[in-house]
Amino acid sequence: MKRHESLVPLSRDHHFGLIMAQQLILGRATNPRADWPTDRAQQVPRLVKFFESDLRPHFDVEEAHVFPAASRSVAAGDRQVQALLADHDAMRAMICALEADPESGLDERLPAFGHLLKAHIHKEEHVLFQQMQAACAPEELEALGVRVAAAHDTAGPTCKVYL
Repeated sequence: MKRHESLVPLSRDHHFGLIMAQQLILGRATNPRADWPTDRAQQVPRLVKFFESDLRPHFDVEEAHVFPAASRSVAAGDRQVQALLADHDAMRAMICALEADPESGLDERLPAFGHLLKAHIHKEEHVLFQQMQAACAPEELEALGVRVAAAHDTAGPTCKVYL
């Protein structure tokens, strides 16, 4: 299903999130020209910076605008939103734990973050966004798009260089 333009900025963010997830899962970049370290300890600050510059603002936009619209319009939307919010909280907690202890268990912790991020993005893209496109009235999607674009623009420049 083609993505409605109101959700395109978030889908673009998801693309970069999937790149990060894959690098964390594999422990290396799939693009040979990527500047992604293979040393797990060097990946931690890159992930933390990506979280602060990209994921945290992305989560804020979803929580303020997308999730309320989904709760109102999608069948069982409240249940889906609660699961997605739990993912956000789990990723925030994982980043806090990495900041508190950036050295131990990285061969398990970093791929675990990658797997959670990848699964989370797939739930949004392949379930929630498609259901929203089917359930929301066109004018509701247009209004959501205006709010998402404004919030996305005020979040400031993103730092894709951390990928």
